[in-house]
Amino acid sequence: MIVTLIRFALIAPSGDAGTEPTPPIGLAYLAGMCKDADIDVKGIDAAGRNLNKIFKIPKYNLRGNGLEIDEIIKLIDPRTKIIGISSMFSHEWPYVRDCIELVKKNFPNVKIVVGGEHITALPEYCLRDCKAIDYISLGEGEETWLELIKKKGNNIDTIAGLAYLKGNEFIQTDPRKRIKHIDNIPWPDWKTFPIEPYLDNAVSFGPGSGRNMPILASRGCPYECTFCSNPLMFGRRYFVREIDDLIKQIKYYIEKYKITGLQFYDLTAIVKKKWVLEFCEALKENNIKLEWSLPSGTRSEALDLEVIQALASVNLKYLVYAPESGSVKTLELIKKKIKIPAVEKSIKYAVSQGIV
Repeated sequence: MIVTLIRFALIAPSGDAGTEPTPPIGLAYLAGMCKDADIDVKGIDAAGRNLNKIFKIPKYNLRGNGLEIDEIIKLIDPRTKIIGISSMFSHEWPYVRDCIELVKKNFPNVKIVVGGEHITALPEYCLRDCKAIDYISLGEGEETWLELIKKKGNNIDTIAGLAYLKGNEFIQTDPRKRIKHIDNIPWPDWKTFPIEPYLDNAVSFGPGSGRNMPILASRGCPYECTFCSNPLMFGRRYFVREIDDLIKQIKYYIEKYKITGLQFYDLTAIVKKKWVLEFCEALKENNIKLEWSLPSGTRSEALDLEVIQALASVNLKYLVYAPESGSVKTLELIKKKIKIPAVEKSIKYAVSQGIV
C-alpha cells in the first residue's frame, strides 16, 4: 500500500512579510513511523518544494508560499490509497478546506485523513464544513495513523483517537492514550520530507542565518492556558526524552546535514530544571558547540540564574519568553500561572548572560 502525506503551502494574511515556512516536523514524524513499519510513504511539502514562490489567494485575502494546489495534485502518486493532510492553524482552514476538496475530486476513491492542532480542536465543525474528509486523527497521530492504515475492513470504531461522520451523525471514538515513551517514536524522516531546502536557504522557525535543524526534546505541556490548543491536542501530560537519545540524534544531524544550529520546537522545553541542567552538561561532555534557540515561547518558572548560566555556557543564543500579558487580572483569566516579578527577574538574568 502507498500512502501520501501532504503539507499545503504556508498561508498568511495578504501583505504579511514576516512569516516564513518551517520544516513539517509533525508529518516527518509520521513518515518516520511509516518507514519503521515498512509502509511505502510519499511526502509532499508544498513550501519546501518552492520556498521562493509567493501567490495570492484573493478569495480570502491571503497569500501562499510554496506550490499551489494544482501543482500538488500532479505530484500525488496515482497508486495512493490513503492521503494524510496537516491542518495546524485556524487562519489557514478556508484554504486548506478548498485544497482537500480538490484533492478528493481528483482522487475520489482515496481515503483522506486530516490531523493537527486546528482540526483536533474543531473536529465536528471541520467534518461538516469539508465533506471530503473521511477521518480526523485527533491529537498525537503516530499510533492512530498506523492503526488506521493497517485496519482491514470498514469497522474502525475500535480505533481510538478518530472522528468521522456516519451519514449525518458525528462519531468520535475513545480518546487515545498518550505515548509515554516518546524515545520509542522513530526520528523524523527528513528524506520523505527533504530538510535540505530549509537548511541551504537558512529558512527556519526562529532567527539565525545558519543551518538550523528543528528538533523536539519533549511532548505536551503540564499547564492549562485557556487560549492554547494543547489541552485538546496533547492533554496535560508532559514527557521528556532521554538525554542520551537526544544527544545521539544531534550527533547524527551534525554528521549527516552539517548543521550549525538547533531550534527546539517544543511547546515548552524548559520545565524540569534537573533535566535541563543534565542536558547542558551532556552537550559539554560530547563537545557539541552548536548555537541553539528556543523560539516557541518559554515559561520562566525553571529559568533561574543557575539554569540561565548553564544555557548560556552551551551556546543558547535566543530565548523567547511568553508571559502573554502584564495584567495580573488577565493572567488569572487565561490561567497563565506565572508571576510577573519572576518573569522580569529571569529576563534580566538572560540579558546579563548574553542571551537575547
